[in-house]
Amino acid sequence: MRPSTALVVMLPLIVLVTLFVLVGTRGAGAGRSHDGMWWDEQIASFVRRRVAMTYVDDLDRERAAQAFYKAMDAYVHELDEYCDFIPPEEHRKWQEDTAGEYAGLGIKITEADLGLLVVGVFPGGPADLAGMKPGDTIVAAGDTPLKGLDFKEIEASRLLKGEPGSIARITVIPGPVPEEGEPTAAPKVVSVKRAKVRPPTVFVRRVGPESEFGVIRLTEFAEATADDFNKALETMTSEGVKGLILDLRRNGGGVLPTAVAVVNRFVERGTIVRMEGRAPNATRVYEATAEDTLPDTLPLIVIVDGTSASASEVVAGALQDHRRALLVGERTYGKFLVQQIVDIPGEDAALQLTTSRYYLPSGRSYQRPRKNGRGHVEPRNGASPSQGGGLLPDVVLGLDEEQTEKLEKQFINEEGVPWQEEPQHDDVPLDWVDPQLERAIALLQGQMVLRKIRGTR
Repeated sequence: MRPSTALVVMLPLIVLVTLFVLVGTRGAGAGRSHDGMWWDEQIASFVRRRVAMTYVDDLDRERAAQAFYKAMDAYVHELDEYCDFIPPEEHRKWQEDTAGEYAGLGIKITEADLGLLVVGVFPGGPADLAGMKPGDTIVAAGDTPLKGLDFKEIEASRLLKGEPGSIARITVIPGPVPEEGEPTAAPKVVSVKRAKVRPPTVFVRRVGPESEFGVIRLTEFAEATADDFNKALETMTSEGVKGLILDLRRNGGGVLPTAVAVVNRFVERGTIVRMEGRAPNATRVYEATAEDTLPDTLPLIVIVDGTSASASEVVAGALQDHRRALLVGERTYGKFLVQQIVDIPGEDAALQLTTSRYYLPSGRSYQRPRKNGRGHVEPRNGASPSQGGGLLPDVVLGLDEEQTEKLEKQFINEEGVPWQEEPQHDDVPLDWVDPQLERAIALLQGQMVLRKIRGTR
């Protein structure tokens, strides 16, 4: 039941968040605006005025702003799980992530008991030049201890990032820190000159009995990924690789034009992806062009898993539909919805709204059903709930828990060393067999045998 007016007056400030959602349950048309979107300006204004006049504590600007941002996010998030209100600090971080560069230390971090564990050092970046290594633990930034800070959000990020050329003085414990007991190495202060850093998203390896195949792993589809992918592809082809493996595991997507550019290197004609939405500018078709397309004589395998989503599914699905590649691995995540970031005029904030659905060349659109059943996100010809959404590989091969853990550690190592170097990890021996990669190699070898047989007839 919707709270009464008298009760609203006495509730804490969090009622702002609740009301913006609950008012939508009133009778149809009670607050409908001229554009058909339900909204009750009278209730919204009343809540704002009454909280300002009678709430027990004075409200500083920051606290009131956070309450308002949560209310806006609750309003749009009810549409579907991908719609969000993006407040200023998150908006700035999103802009950095999408552009693929920022002013920082050039490291990849994760949480640790004492602070932040460095799991990757970008080659040639500020931290690399300062002598930092994967396995180091950052325990303080300036005079601020990092223990207990949420590195995934804004807190720790703000302390490590800064203006290009500024100096970050961080306290580091070199080398691995034991899980129990005191660190064996003494902490030391390291001065790192911040610089514009573009985190690598493309990683390259040679595999096979004679290293005759190339693996290109994409961690995301950032704006800069296409150029790095093309460089890696040109290096591989100039070295005469006999087959390619495109590894999209743990790739949650990114910007669509980059995904289209990747597909276009392998498909010379036809539809890559179609977008359909309610607004006129939300419908668009991306077609392949013959420019810079590799010959289809170079066999291609794509590895995917349950975290391969969105732009990854566009790439894998288009290559599968055009019969340009075989897919190996697990059913993909199932995110065939397109979000658009809309900047709010005059504000350093934005809306992320679902505006279109992806349709592959065959017309498939396998959106994963929403868990709570709310939100109108199901495509007209998508996957059934029993399927769970997502692309089904041509060769289905999953990993058990132990194999998954080893793969994640190997990926961490690959992201902490320069290209072409063999990744190493104490818990991942060099002779560890990645079943999905091994199956991809076997498929390429089989295709080579078939091509030789056909060539001799």
